[in-house]
Amino acid sequence: MFYRKDAVLVAVAGLLASSGFAMADTAGESTKLSLDPRVVTAAADAAPAPLMGMLDKVGMGAPLSSAGVNLYGWIEGGYTYNHRKHGGDGPIAPGPFNHEVGNHFMMNQLVLRAEKIVDPTKLDVGGLVEVAYGTDMGFLHSSGWGFNGNDPTDDGNPSDPVPDKYRANYQFDVTQAYVDVGLPVGNGLTLRVGKFVTLLGYETIDPRGNPFYSHSWAFGALPFTQTGVLGIYKLNDQWKITAGATRGWDMTMEDINGCAIDALGQIAYTNGPWQGYLNFSVGPQNFDDSGHYRTAINPIVIWQVTDQLKLGLEGLYIYDGGMNAGVTGNQHAYGDIWSVDVYASYVINEYVTANARFEKYHSYSGTLGATAGAFPSGFSGLVPTVNVYSTTLGVTITPLPKDAIGKNLSIRPEVRYDFSEDEIFSAGNDSFKDQLTFGADIIFKF
Repeated sequence: MFYRKDAVLVAVAGLLASSGFAMADTAGESTKLSLDPRVVTAAADAAPAPLMGMLDKVGMGAPLSSAGVNLYGWIEGGYTYNHRKHGGDGPIAPGPFNHEVGNHFMMNQLVLRAEKIVDPTKLDVGGLVEVAYGTDMGFLHSSGWGFNGNDPTDDGNPSDPVPDKYRANYQFDVTQAYVDVGLPVGNGLTLRVGKFVTLLGYETIDPRGNPFYSHSWAFGALPFTQTGVLGIYKLNDQWKITAGATRGWDMTMEDINGCAIDALGQIAYTNGPWQGYLNFSVGPQNFDDSGHYRTAINPIVIWQVTDQLKLGLEGLYIYDGGMNAGVTGNQHAYGDIWSVDVYASYVINEYVTANARFEKYHSYSGTLGATAGAFPSGFSGLVPTVNVYSTTLGVTITPLPKDAIGKNLSIRPEVRYDFSEDEIFSAGNDSFKDQLTFGADIIFKF
């Protein structure tokens, strides 16, 4: 039997063994990447990369650049080992995205973006189209937006657990497709229309901005993308407000509850070494139920303590009176999720940044439907309340930070230990209260 003290010893040993590795930054600023949360301008900081350089050599780069268009992308592949699981045991909790099913290498994402950033101080038109392929894409399909003939909501009930055919399966997806219009109103207003990555959450589906290969439990309780209209307005150098309406969590061409819409917004504040974000979502999100509203409140605070040390704190609270309906038959059943996540990042040198994540996650719902946001997938049994404590320690290697091409390569090994008050982790025909995993991924930005 595997005991908690053994896991702690292994985790500490793993951290000591990897203390010479680092976290890489998507924009070449290693102190910035690992703790920046998902924000509405996340795609805007992508600097021209090798793909545009190659296009320059064939005479295509200059016309694109003069038109303000940037083509870029990334490829990510990784491996996760669970000390108990073997091939055929099913996904590793707390998926999605931690969905290794057989201790083997997976090509998670191959992504290409075409982007034109607008100037909000004048009348301007731009936007972004993002196409992707890989094992992550089966989890990213929004309602009515499934490709390869696979859409997890095709059965009309997204509260059902994600079938096995969506796991470790290479699929295609159009993750984002929106138009931005700059309007010279005040300090500048940007109107965004289309499908975009949600504002909610510290971690994002874009692996370049996360400190780890695996994701937090809170990440699995939130939507991936939303489709609708947003207005982005900069009040001054410190305050920015984003607000709008969408079709709901992971809804695009079809809506699980008719034409019901939800409100989505973000209040962002920056002052010297401090950044603060208050993300919120309010609206009906449950299958065939437009009478019960799900409210998500997601505050995030980031403190750049020194040039090397950065700390982050994320809170999440979700209240949804209809979340239990599929199990209890009571449309007024109470269900809520809350979590607290603490992040720390320390830049050792240009090659190395060490990262840590500590999380307490609580869910009361009575259903294990992954796409319902109640519990992430990969659990054993049906329990009304889950309390999980998770610790992740990792690093990112940037082996060639001075090379024009090599600086785009990063490697992120990690060790992770999860402990639950209930036996929610399944392996074979048994279930356990804890789980130890070792993972690593490779990212190349082009």
